[in-house]
Amino acid sequence: MKPTIPHLRIVVAASALAILGYAGFSIWVVGWSTDAAMRGDVIGTWKSFAVAAFTFWIGSSSGGKATPKSEGDNP
Repeated sequence: MKPTIPHLRIVVAASALAILGYAGFSIWVVGWSTDAAMRGDVIGTWKSFAVAAFTFWIGSSSGGKATPKSEGDNP
């Protein structure tokens, strides 16, 4: 059995659509809204997204290098 994500194109398309939609909303909030709390929330969300992307990148690049310790005959 191949370890693949079912419906990968749908998952990627839905994720891209969500990010683009939030980006449009963010541009409106930062550019034209006068609500400081909403601006802070939007900027905080993008900061959290950046941290999550960086953490995923570090984890995925380090995960392939991890090797399990071998205890005798049991791998």
